[in-house]
Amino acid sequence: MSDRRASVCLRDGPHHREASNVGDRLHDGVLFLQTIPDTVLALDGTSGRELWRYRHRPAGPSSRKMGLALAGDQVIVPTSDLEVLALNARTGERIWSHRIDTPGSSEARARFQLRSAPFVVGDKVIQGVTASFAPGGGFIVGIHRRTGREVWRFHTIARPEEGGGNRWNGLPLDKRSGGSVWHQGTYDRRLHLIYYGVAPTYDTGPLLHPSGEADTSRDALYTNCTIALNPDTGKLVWYYQHLANDQWDLDWVFERQLLTLDVGGRPRRVVMNVGKMAILDALDAATGEYLFSIDAGTQNIVTDIDRKTGAKTIDPERLPSPERPTIMCPGVSGARAWPPTSYSPRTGLLYLPLTE
Repeated sequence: MSDRRASVCLRDGPHHREASNVGDRLHDGVLFLQTIPDTVLALDGTSGRELWRYRHRPAGPSSRKMGLALAGDQVIVPTSDLEVLALNARTGERIWSHRIDTPGSSEARARFQLRSAPFVVGDKVIQGVTASFAPGGGFIVGIHRRTGREVWRFHTIARPEEGGGNRWNGLPLDKRSGGSVWHQGTYDRRLHLIYYGVAPTYDTGPLLHPSGEADTSRDALYTNCTIALNPDTGKLVWYYQHLANDQWDLDWVFERQLLTLDVGGRPRRVVMNVGKMAILDALDAATGEYLFSIDAGTQNIVTDIDRKTGAKTIDPERLPSPERPTIMCPGVSGARAWPPTSYSPRTGLLYLPLTE
């Protein structure tokens, strides 16, 4: 196995990128970091001297998390037992604590986790929730930054009674799972939209073959989608599904990048991302309209991408079957994984760490 770094050339034009809150944070000479088990440290950025330490004691084991967020005088912290905390940035004292409610029993609650960093837009703290095998799947919550009260919730698995709810092969809600939100969101100030990636389901067997029910499909919304939400209300503005009925755990869940590109001879505000197969999809940031794709050449599952819609044609030989073996590239770890992509407005290149 060899590693390589690929650079993808994007068309030139006026460029702009906005990033989300992620990882350890440095502010006014103070370094804030989070470590296991559920501990937040504030360090003097010059000397490394510890200024304060906050230890949260979860009810169960600690989980790895991607970071915390800073907002005004607050440090926003996700915990291993599904709480979101606001700490005083100067003293480390707790300002508020919000316990995220989950459906079902305490045993079912253990299937949910907070792995991504919180994301602050205006007066809302936005937190994604993973739910790999939890009935009903994952979700995103909006919490008021001053009160710690949940003000909205968006479910990343389409409900049967909602638009797109008939795209689960006739499965009832308690048989739908997945749709985890592993990564931070991205915010566009111009459009006042937040963008998140949604993971696939891992219980793929019920989606492998058509159920035969009328007016249903096997797309499994909103898995492998980019979703655009209003940060004030959590209302879905648009979605785009990059890969329907993912049978291989090849997520499109990573960071979304915002920039302005010359597309078709005019500047377009673009939101783009690269999934595990190292295929880049670019969408209109305001509407979700498909614009173009770039395949880095590390996969053998998708044989064609429709130039108008971005719909992927799958090689039937790569579908799982107990009747025959098959070779799929990449494996479930992906040709790209957590190391983020980086776009340079100066060169017009997107830099993408790949494993081939």
